[in-house]
Amino acid sequence: MPAAQLIPVGAGALAALLHLSVTAGSSGAFMLAYFAQLPIAATGLGLGLMPAAVAAAVASVIVALASPGSGALTLFLLITALPVLLVVYFVLRQRPVEDGTTVWYPVGRILGWLTGLGLAGIAVALVVFAGSEGGLQGAVERYLQSFLQVFQTEQSSAVDTAIRSMSRIFPGAAATSWILMTSINCVLAQHLLSLSGRNIRPKPPYRQLEVVLWPLPVAALAAAATFSGGFPGFVGINVLIVALVPFFFIGMAVLHSISAAWPGRPLLLAGVYVFLVLLLWPAAFVALLGIAENWIRLRDRFAASRTKKGND
Repeated sequence: MPAAQLIPVGAGALAALLHLSVTAGSSGAFMLAYFAQLPIAATGLGLGLMPAAVAAAVASVIVALASPGSGALTLFLLITALPVLLVVYFVLRQRPVEDGTTVWYPVGRILGWLTGLGLAGIAVALVVFAGSEGGLQGAVERYLQSFLQVFQTEQSSAVDTAIRSMSRIFPGAAATSWILMTSINCVLAQHLLSLSGRNIRPKPPYRQLEVVLWPLPVAALAAAATFSGGFPGFVGINVLIVALVPFFFIGMAVLHSISAAWPGRPLLLAGVYVFLVLLLWPAAFVALLGIAENWIRLRDRFAASRTKKGND
């Protein structure tokens, strides 16, 4: 079998193993499962959509054989295989222009598609669990209780309070995590392929990222709904979390752009990332920065300032 055909098969097998690693039960194996999309993304961005589809099909067969009847195949298709194939499809879309150059599908629009899928996932979950006790929030609470039952000791009241708080934002947080990991896997695949010169599409200038604006009115309506409390508030807070994701990316692009001339920039940016991971809530301010960027255009101002200094 030619090497070009072996690569998608091997990538699919690796993706399946990464996805199934969560069954090992350890935290390290759980983290490996986050990168199950990486082999499929690398295959698609390096060889094309059809080889990526072959890799996804091989991975699906392995997952189905390894976990029959447990819903693992459906989970793999919905959160791993199909989304990354969608991203590969859009990433590789291009059109020639009159000057002979090639225009590639905007990365910001791809991020918009992922955001739309995340919101659609919440909508589907709301419908699926509408008939259960407590609806989606009740289902999430029961899941978290079973997951955290090991901590149900003398501090059970504290655990119950934490579960109620987590369940209120869990759907939005899960959808956001999925969008972030899909994006990270695809960006990482593109970076690795660029290093070896095997990427089909040139590496996009992420500092210049622009996103579609339709999530902005969605976020505004969701923010208003959060003040209603009850079920509307539950839906509102989760929709708001997901709708702000594109603007979080814009905010990070602004930080990367304006910090280009800072001394000790890598260390400062590393501190920002650690701060975001440990505390989470500062991400809201980054998203607000991303929203404001649509009007204040900090990146353009700093680029013009650097150009002026260079000319002087």
